[in-house]
Amino acid sequence: MDWTRLEVEGRVTALARGLCAGVTTDGDAFVVPLRLPHPSPRRYDGLLLDSFGVLGVAQGEQTWLTGRGADGRLHLWSAYTDGSMFVPHSLDAIDAVWATPLLDAHAGLILSSHLDGGSWRLRVHQREHAILGGQPEAPEIVVRGDPDTSVAVGFYEREAVVVAGALGDEGPPHALALAHSEHEWRRIHLSPTPTALCSVATGQFGRHTWIGGHRDGRAAVYQVLPLPFRGLLRSTAVEVPALELTEASLGDRPVVLVDEMQRDTPAFVAALPRGNRLCWHDGVEWKAHPVPEGRVRSACASGGAVHVLLDGDVWSLPDPT
Repeated sequence: MDWTRLEVEGRVTALARGLCAGVTTDGDAFVVPLRLPHPSPRRYDGLLLDSFGVLGVAQGEQTWLTGRGADGRLHLWSAYTDGSMFVPHSLDAIDAVWATPLLDAHAGLILSSHLDGGSWRLRVHQREHAILGGQPEAPEIVVRGDPDTSVAVGFYEREAVVVAGALGDEGPPHALALAHSEHEWRRIHLSPTPTALCSVATGQFGRHTWIGGHRDGRAAVYQVLPLPFRGLLRSTAVEVPALELTEASLGDRPVVLVDEMQRDTPAFVAALPRGNRLCWHDGVEWKAHPVPEGRVRSACASGGAVHVLLDGDVWSLPDPT
C-alpha cells in the first residue's frame, strides 16, 4: 500500500472529519472533501486569508471555516459546497484571537480563545452567540500556551465536547468534557497521569472517545468511559505498544489519533525514531505501517481511507485496518 499526496496550489492548514482546507499561493481559501482518488479542490476566490490560512474547518449544512481575513479580523465563514459564494461572520464580538468550528448536522458550537492579561482563555459559544457576542456555554478555561498547538479537541454531533492539553494555571495536563445539556466542564480522570496530551478522537459514530498523549517518552492512549458518575468522568488506559517517541517531537504532537475510526479500538500516528508510523489493532495484534516524514498535525478516516496532515500536505492511504 502506498500513500498518495493531495495535489494543491498552496498549503493545507486544517484537517477535520472528512474535510481539509487551506490557502492557495494567491491567498484564497480552498476546501477538499477527503476520499480516494482525491477530488479537485473547491477554491473560494475572494475569500482571502493571512499566512496562517484556515484555522478550523467543519461540515454542517454548509462548509464552515475560521481564519483571519485580509482585513486582519478573525471570521467564521459559511461557504457553499459548490464554491459559488461565501458569507463572512466576524468574531469581534467575543474578542476571539483563535477559533475553530465544532459544527455538523447536529452540533452548532464555536471553540475560541482570547487573551486576558497575557493569559490564553478558552471558551465555547453557540454559533449565533459567537457572532452576536452572547454568553459562553460554560466557564472559560485557562490554557498555558497558544491554543493552536497546546489544545486538542474532539466532538461528535450531540455527544460531549472534549478538550485536552495544558489546561489550568499549573499542574499536569488534563482533559475536560462539556455535555450537550450541561453548562459546566467535567474533568476526566486519567491514570496513570500523562506527561502531555496532544490529541482527541471519536469512533463508532461517537460511541467512543479517545485521548492521546505520552508518558515518560512513550505513547499513551485513554478511552473515556460513558458512565453516569457524578464528579470526575472515568477513563481507562488503552493497552498500546510501548512505543518510544522521538525526543524532538515531545514538545509538539508525537501521538495523533485518527478521528472517525469505525472500530472499537483506536488507531494513531506516532513519531518514532525510525520514522512516523500508523498503528492499529487488527483484533489479534498491533500493526504498523510507515507514514511519510513530516510534523504530524491531525488525522481522520473518511471515504475508505486514512488521511494525515503532515506540515502543509495531506497524505492518504486506503484504510489498512
